[in-house]
Amino acid sequence: MNKLKKLALVQAMAAAAVVVPAHANIGMENVGFSARSIGMGGTSIAVGRDTSVMNTNPAALSRVNSGRIDLNAGMMVPDFGFRNGVNSSEGQDKIYMLMSAGFAKRINDQITVGVGMFNEGGQGTDYGILNVDSASFLEGGALGCGAACPAEYSSEFGYMVFTPSLAYQVNRELSVGLSAQIGYGMMRMKMPFFMDMNANGFPDVLQAADMDGNDTNVRAKIGILYDVGGWGVGAAYTSKADLDLSGDATLVNLDDNSVSRMPVEMRLGWPSSFKIGGYIDMKSMNMPLVTFEVHRTNWSEYLESVPVSMGSMAMAMNTDWEDQTAYRLGLEYGITNDWDVRMGFTYGKNPVPDAGILPIMNPIVEKHITMGVGYHGLKNLEFNAAMEFGLDKTQTGAMPHNIAPDVMGAEVDMGYWAMMMQVAYTW
Repeated sequence: MNKLKKLALVQAMAAAAVVVPAHANIGMENVGFSARSIGMGGTSIAVGRDTSVMNTNPAALSRVNSGRIDLNAGMMVPDFGFRNGVNSSEGQDKIYMLMSAGFAKRINDQITVGVGMFNEGGQGTDYGILNVDSASFLEGGALGCGAACPAEYSSEFGYMVFTPSLAYQVNRELSVGLSAQIGYGMMRMKMPFFMDMNANGFPDVLQAADMDGNDTNVRAKIGILYDVGGWGVGAAYTSKADLDLSGDATLVNLDDNSVSRMPVEMRLGWPSSFKIGGYIDMKSMNMPLVTFEVHRTNWSEYLESVPVSMGSMAMAMNTDWEDQTAYRLGLEYGITNDWDVRMGFTYGKNPVPDAGILPIMNPIVEKHITMGVGYHGLKNLEFNAAMEFGLDKTQTGAMPHNIAPDVMGAEVDMGYWAMMMQVAYTW
């Protein structure tokens, strides 16, 4: 394939990697970034063989023999719900696209470079119009619209990265890598909430948030890989990245029912993380390749307390998210010289506490089952496919609740299924 064709293909893949909220995730991070990785529970820190390692462990780029292009495309279907005294909704049916693309080229015996675009993760819901259980907010009464006031509940939060990367092979076994990642985040959110302006335990202002903001940032990912062929270990660290998002809010003063509009600013971001993993390849003994990883993601950096400002007013949404440790196990077995089958399991304890859960912010799935298949019988082409199932998780809002009293004692649930296809061209 000549240089012009390579450039055209890279540009087409980059254009395909758009920002969308994703539910196929642990916390808000996607389980994996390629069909091959997803088939093995998202493992790739030590066992990654494609360009998606730029977003997991860039040191593994040193495995590229000469050159490689990957395109991943798939979809996910969420199943989420919210139930309290005035609502029982399973949400709006939606299909979300999952895409990533990558290009890598070995420059010499020691240096490999690459560039890719990946949807890091996010979350989103769309309930349409729900009822605000206004009586739960107010002392001895309800709002002017009665005990159940209609309001829109929806959210989209997505984060993607553009990843120029470099791997340096120190010797036959040891490699190090760096990915200088340019990030783009977006937030759309519609949900009513209340403020206690007089600090007496009861709200004075009803706010209907209407966020639609975006921001860019820069972060770094560094990795190391020690691979002797039959086994290997790797580790990667990713720095955090700030996002300053803006929108508007409609304020209704509950004393005189006056209505005003003012800008809103919210500070979020994508957290830092540390990930370590290893693999043992026993295919020569007619046994599977086995890989295991541990990931630590510091969600509390941004989601323990979210700063929000509205004009001269400032507040903090105390969502109280906890840091998350996730465990991943993956298997790959060669049933023929050309075909591989894969399985994986991932567990990450839900980082969202009962006092911080919201119907529009519910990435609470803990258990993920994956499976996949790969074909590499052609000279320059490779194909992979994967299925992923996020097992349904239900959570009950605490009493009292940090943010929204109508979530006290309410049930929020989340589950999903997803599929992804991958085609790779190597030379």
